Amino acid sequence: MSQHMNRRQVLKALSILAALPAAGGLAACSTGTAPASAGDGGGSAGTKALEFWTRETQDNGARQPRIIERLAAFDAERGTTITPQFLVFQESVQKTQAALAAGNPPDVGQQGPDVSLGFASAGNLLAIDDVFAGLEDRYSELQKDAFVVYEDKTYGVPWYLETRVLFYHKDLLEQAGVEPPTTWDEWLAVAQATTRGEDQFGFLFGPEGPQPGQLLIPLATAAGAPLLDAQGQISADTAGHRQALQLLKDMFDAGAIPKAFPTYKNNDVTQLFAQKKAAMYWANGEVLLALQSIDPTLGDNIGAVLTPVPRAGDVSRSFLGGFELFAFAGTQSPDDAKALISYMFDAQWYGDYIKATNGAALPVTKELAADPFFSSDPHRKVLVEQLATAVRYGGPEFGNVPYLGEAEGKGLFSKAVLDVFTGAQTVDSALSILDGELKVIAGQAQ
Repeated sequence: MSQHMNRRQVLKALSILAALPAAGGLAACSTGTAPASAGDGGGSAGTKALEFWTRETQDNGARQPRIIERLAAFDAERGTTITPQFLVFQESVQKTQAALAAGNPPDVGQQGPDVSLGFASAGNLLAIDDVFAGLEDRYSELQKDAFVVYEDKTYGVPWYLETRVLFYHKDLLEQAGVEPPTTWDEWLAVAQATTRGEDQFGFLFGPEGPQPGQLLIPLATAAGAPLLDAQGQISADTAGHRQALQLLKDMFDAGAIPKAFPTYKNNDVTQLFAQKKAAMYWANGEVLLALQSIDPTLGDNIGAVLTPVPRAGDVSRSFLGGFELFAFAGTQSPDDAKALISYMFDAQWYGDYIKATNGAALPVTKELAADPFFSSDPHRKVLVEQLATAVRYGGPEFGNVPYLGEAEGKGLFSKAVLDVFTGAQTVDSALSILDGELKVIAGQAQ
């Protein structure tokens, strides 16, 4: 589970966080709330003050009261005084950078794998192998980069995950006389069959930030072309990558994806799907919450299948998103910081918290993944099943490395897709550029 990097990569990791994107993998489908805090942070006599900087701003802040209540329970048991800060992505990175530079970081943090790995490789995090050891038996089978291991030490543990599957309107497919797709050929055919000019589109996915790239790379991985091989060498200009990008181009050229797609916002495509102006939507569980708020009756007409594969029998790949919990190396209370991380995995509380998101957040523990709440619901069951083979950019063999977060921050993966859609590049030239730029920032350029 370790990821080893050469000296050049280690040095580069020190400057990575400045290039991170304005929207991360999980948060790309969500809109955060303004930062908030609770408690005075000073602590009363005899108590230890801790700070927890958290990204739980989804659902317009609906999750925050649950977090505050959990932290208060920890305080009561542990004799601490925890001040939470609820931060949206870009602010959370900038504020943490400033705190690290000033030598006063928080005690516990929550970020996605790329940011967490950047902090770990820069020496900013506390090793928490003992925390992971206490959770290891409870975890579901995870990909290499579902938690942060750097130079054989664990610095972050996954708290919850997300992935994307193919949602569809059952009646729109029935009207077109087609079945939910399982292969790429079927996917293209269904997208074309359910397109009705500008009145109805066959397929949508998130157009903003990293999401186009988060579709492209797993598709290429499913085609036998992981971005990194077992030795960590980059290969983004392969037959598998060309097949994946060509599939998206074919849908776009057929009008199944709107011509104005590159100008859309994520909320635009969610609204189009909710209004049945699109038959299929590749998205995570956030869409279920959105549909429920728009029209509670829509859910019964929504189906979900795994991301289609190149050929029958191939492994379905989707993007692995989620959040990590970690402790900063500068904490004055390392035992309390590590205890707080473990405390967030209490079986009863963790289960109630994850279930309250209705599939927007997916569990990392085996017992919760097997709960009827997930195993019996047709939408959530597919999401949990997809998690088993979901990957981040590094793929299933090598895993995650800091420069992939830098590449995402620069928009390299998404740019390849959007440049093809706008006609700025061909499939071949877009992938050649992507391959070259990745090798430059990874230090693998010839």
